[in-house]
Amino acid sequence: MIKGRCAWVVVGIAVLLAGLALGACAKKTPEQAVVSYGIAAPAQPSPPAMPKPAVAAARREGSAPASAAATASLTPAGGRGAVAAGGQAGRAEVARRLVRTVDLELTVRHTTEAAQELERLAGRLGGYVANVDGQRQEELMRWSLSLRVPPERLDEALAAAKAMAVRVDREQQKVEDVTDQYVDLDARLRTLTATEAELRGLLAESRQRQRKVEDIMAVYTELTEIRSQIERIQGQLLALQKLVAFSTLNIGLNPVASARPLVAEGWQPGDTARGSARTLIGILYALGDFVIFAIIVLLPVGIILVLVVWLIRRLWRRLRRGSRAAKPAV
Repeated sequence: MIKGRCAWVVVGIAVLLAGLALGACAKKTPEQAVVSYGIAAPAQPSPPAMPKPAVAAARREGSAPASAAATASLTPAGGRGAVAAGGQAGRAEVARRLVRTVDLELTVRHTTEAAQELERLAGRLGGYVANVDGQRQEELMRWSLSLRVPPERLDEALAAAKAMAVRVDREQQKVEDVTDQYVDLDARLRTLTATEAELRGLLAESRQRQRKVEDIMAVYTELTEIRSQIERIQGQLLALQKLVAFSTLNIGLNPVASARPLVAEGWQPGDTARGSARTLIGILYALGDFVIFAIIVLLPVGIILVLVVWLIRRLWRRLRRGSRAAKPAV
């Protein structure tokens, strides 16, 4: 009878321990599932340490692999694949980006009229005139223009410029492929943007949990550096986009030899009279200045010099008279 009761007691204790173990597993499993998906676990009495490796990795913006590693350390397991797939898709979707530049040297009959026509041509093609420079050489105007036109209208602009020329003296076309540079900058921008988002979340979490001021300032400093790098890359991308959006057509306009006048400009008596009058007035000004200088400076100095010479001569005469008068007395 006693043995049966002991057996039932042992069975009851075993059932109670099994129930407690199952309850503990049930409480522990949701927390592990939350952590595995990259979501912050419920706050514990002792807050976890700052993820310094992730913050330090955000500093290295210079190389794409380092930035990618920093992003991967801050991104959940499912997000890593999405970021990688997005980067590959972005590279695949980027079209070839070319910067075309054409240099032309043209000989035309009337350079000024040709320059004005080229300015109107740039406006008709949806572009603009970036630079205009005109110089007169040997009584003839020579012009240099820099036109910016859409790439798809560059050939049309080139044909129109050649049509107004007597002959083409020089033509040079250059094509620069900036696709790799654009893709690299875009990838770095994506990585830095993702890092910035993670740092913002980390900063908000640090403030919410009231961590140390030093830790918060460290995250804020890293966030500021990342933002400055993002703005610098955005500026470089914008400059590349402007270069790609318009092609450059540099045109030099030279006049034909027949446009040069046979004789130089004729005699201009009015100009000669005005020049002579200016010369006479200049001479009179110089004479007036000399008279003023002589009255104020030379005259007093001359009077002083004359007085000094007169005194010296008088003294010398007295000395001679005294020496002559002394000889008979001896």
